[in-house]
Amino acid sequence: MSKTLSLIVSALAALVAVIVQYLAIVSLMQPAGAIDPLLRFLALQSLAGLAEAVAFRLWLPPRYREPRALSLLLLWVGCTFVPLFGGLVVLVSCVWAALFPGRTESDQLTDVPRPKFVTYLVSRVSHGGGARLQARLANTQVSATDRLSALVAIQRMPTRTTGTLLRELLADPLEDIRLIAYGTLDHAENEIMQKIFQTSKALEATAGDTERHALNRLLAELYFELVYQNLVQGEVYRHTLQQADRYAQAALEMDPGDAALWLIRGRLALANGLPDAAQGHISRALELGFPRERLVPWLAEADFLRGDYSRVSQLLASLGNAAALPTLKPVVKYWS
Repeated sequence: MSKTLSLIVSALAALVAVIVQYLAIVSLMQPAGAIDPLLRFLALQSLAGLAEAVAFRLWLPPRYREPRALSLLLLWVGCTFVPLFGGLVVLVSCVWAALFPGRTESDQLTDVPRPKFVTYLVSRVSHGGGARLQARLANTQVSATDRLSALVAIQRMPTRTTGTLLRELLADPLEDIRLIAYGTLDHAENEIMQKIFQTSKALEATAGDTERHALNRLLAELYFELVYQNLVQGEVYRHTLQQADRYAQAALEMDPGDAALWLIRGRLALANGLPDAAQGHISRALELGFPRERLVPWLAEADFLRGDYSRVSQLLASLGNAAALPTLKPVVKYWS
């Protein structure tokens, strides 16, 4: 659109805006008739606002006219709901911005690129040996030889800390990695299952209460070990929890004063998502003389699952310096 045509259109739009705005104001002074005066005023005011928006938009600097539809809509809303002065406020703001532009850009905010994991630096990490090995093993960009060496090395680590990673490696693209990971998990599980089988046979052949208590206790610990070492999942996981709790109950029927078994039952209840039962079992272990500082984290977890966060804070704060485990100290610091 040429400059001359723009001036003509803006002049006509301004003339129409003045006329319709005048009619809108006069309509408010007319007596009520078939049409409500307020509705008549709003209709005329909307037309006047549209004409003003067209006129004012053509007077704006080019960079303020885009996007076209949105800039026209905002001007129309401003001119409609602020009669006479809505468009003037926008125009004066644009003139002010043109006369007094910002001299310098703010250097307080800037974009930074997303950090990238540098694979070739993994082998240079000298601290946290276990974490370094697991990071090298999980990174598929590392050479196959290095990953296999890392997998062989973590076989000496407790399955409790490596079980999740080993299960993820069962879908690794490298066949040797999959075979070794499966063999490691299978060996750890079979070792415990063999003990469970032998203990179950011994339990069937035993009649003495003392021996039955010891064997039931051992079976509860062995089933719990499967859960603790992350060796079972899904339905097998739930079945293992039930079996561990069943044997723990059987042992406690013969010796209700076994505090360690009450703790195991509490931890099994937590794993089943039963915080009330867990608190009862762990509190029973505390009554029987189990060290309090070793029970507080589990009591706090039960209260957390119940939503009693103030109680969680109180329990963890009561530990103080007794929380010697490095993995627990950040939790104690956060809640206390």
